[in-house]
Amino acid sequence: MPNIPLHISPEGLGFIKQWQGFSAEPYQDECHLWVVGYGHLIQGSEAYDMPVSASQADVLLQLDIQACQRVLAQEIAVPLTQRQYDALISLALSLGPEIFARSPVLHYINQQQFAEALAAWLVETELNGVRSNGLNKQRQAECALFRTDLGREFMRAE
Repeated sequence: MPNIPLHISPEGLGFIKQWQGFSAEPYQDECHLWVVGYGHLIQGSEAYDMPVSASQADVLLQLDIQACQRVLAQEIAVPLTQRQYDALISLALSLGPEIFARSPVLHYINQQQFAEALAAWLVETELNGVRSNGLNKQRQAECALFRTDLGREFMRAE
């Protein structure tokens, strides 16, 4: 059965913005990557000499989310609820679509091995080869959001 394409929900967008935070000025994150807006990774050809507005940051975020949505559309083989989808988009955005596409989280979800997927999800705390202490709480929140719709049988099995 094909997966019905989902899109980020307003709640999912708010969740992502909460965890990414907003910066009008480019800055280096704890992994020494240059970001701006709501966690937009500045590519080599991009330059932000002036502060970005909230609306410009929204556009960048939507473009970044679209890249993540394409990966989910290609890689996820099982139906997802909206909250599960939103949580996965948050993870994909944080890791980057290319790394996310190779993540063991996707493998386990497609096998419907959700306990294993969530365990792998919680250790996805490296960016650019550097462990990020700030990602621990975000990963816990993403997992909690994903787990919301798994049902009582999953909760008993954990």
